[in-house]
Amino acid sequence: MLVVSCLVILLVTIPYLFAFQASNEKFDFGGFLINPTDGHSYLAKMQQGYRGDWKFLLPYTTDQGEGAYLFLFYLGLGHIARILNLPLAFVYHISRLLSAIILLWSMSAFFRTVFDESRWQVLGFSIAALGSGLGWIGVLFGHFTSDFWVSEAYPFLSMYTNPHFCLGISMVILSLIPEKRRKPVYYIVLAIVLGFVMPFAVVIVILVLGVSTAVEFTNNKKEIKDHIKHSLYLQRLIVFSLSGGGVLLYQYWQIVTDPVLSIWNEQNVTPSPTVLDLLFSLSPCLIIGMVGIKQAWKNNKGRLLVLWAAISLILIFIPWNLQRRFLTGIYLPLAGLSVYGLKLIVEKLSFRIRTLSIVLFCLIVPTNVIVLISGLQASAQKDDRIFILTSVKEGLEWITSNTSTDAIVLANEENGLYIPSLTGRRVVYGHPFETVNAEKEREFVKLFFSGDLSPEIVQTKLEQKGINIIFSDDSGETRKIDWLVGMDYPLVFSNDDVHIYYIAQP
Repeated sequence: MLVVSCLVILLVTIPYLFAFQASNEKFDFGGFLINPTDGHSYLAKMQQGYRGDWKFLLPYTTDQGEGAYLFLFYLGLGHIARILNLPLAFVYHISRLLSAIILLWSMSAFFRTVFDESRWQVLGFSIAALGSGLGWIGVLFGHFTSDFWVSEAYPFLSMYTNPHFCLGISMVILSLIPEKRRKPVYYIVLAIVLGFVMPFAVVIVILVLGVSTAVEFTNNKKEIKDHIKHSLYLQRLIVFSLSGGGVLLYQYWQIVTDPVLSIWNEQNVTPSPTVLDLLFSLSPCLIIGMVGIKQAWKNNKGRLLVLWAAISLILIFIPWNLQRRFLTGIYLPLAGLSVYGLKLIVEKLSFRIRTLSIVLFCLIVPTNVIVLISGLQASAQKDDRIFILTSVKEGLEWITSNTSTDAIVLANEENGLYIPSLTGRRVVYGHPFETVNAEKEREFVKLFFSGDLSPEIVQTKLEQKGINIIFSDDSGETRKIDWLVGMDYPLVFSNDDVHIYYIAQP
């Protein structure tokens, strides 16, 4: 397992090292190879911690509201960056790698507990750590399935993407790991931290523990009193329901009672992939795991895998805005069940386990290989989705050095994503979820920079939104330079691509 762990850490590190060193005089790596929109939103939260805040305020909107104690993990990373005087991106990626190591250790402990023989332990761990779905087949036909982008579902993709997915899945594992007796305070701390790091995972843990407890009592009706006293699942269920559930209730109350956060919550829609997409994205482990379900159900350890996978798959079809979040860590129990399936195939059909394992890895590794190669290619080509013009970075540095932390910047959609994450200043629009009334603000930004608004409307909007700075660049949308010059706003910074206009003091 150590060899596999070292290989995984290398694989999720090298593409980023290559991307950072690929920066040159014209292009600078933005810090994210996958899902930069969310990546920059994490840095924006770290910016708030860096300036000393513990209350989360929406960074991509002009009206932040009063804020709440949410996203404490990233706010905490910002505090660490300030205390150690380190760049936010550096702290982010170091925490990603440390969280990846914790995840690998947790998976190792989990599979050592679930399986008695070392060969099955190593096989289950290797599948979970290196594997993915059959999305690579979909690519051949022009389809882009969820095993390329639903990072929270796959340990490898989580380790490649961000730290809180890794840490969240680790805590789910430690919460569910069978036959490990700990003091209640251990699970109290685990539940509270998980509630702030990955709230939806608390629901998964509570349901898995609840159903496991019910099954345990059903199978031991005659000794139910004794099981109530000694049941590990029941103890954990009570602790998680009270402590982790308390954190969820606090967060829910804060969101629904805050007029700003409630709008953000309504916009934060993450629907599950289609059934066909899931079939491709979770196979072949899903299919092989189904073969092993009956065998796994015969013991408490295997039964846990069945319940974990089944409950997650049921939850993602509940009709509500955030259903996809319940895919968190689902590949791990499927990896364990696939080991049961392989064992049964070996016993019934007399196949060699080595041959079956080689075939399996030839099916589950290519998607991750494509992800890694895509990142390397994007870095080599200076893809503008992950690289930022150095001229734009110069403008952002000017904003950091010359404006108040309360300044509001009007920029186009692309730069609106970068400004909160790289300067800590607010914008009119920059994120599809974290900008209040996102579609309306996005349309205003588009009309403003295309010059399709009258000077009277512009002046009114600037005053209504409290805008202090206009950040303009020479991108394809911009007939804007001549138009802004005609508005007589003072030009306070300019280079070959960027022009910054002063509107008013915050």
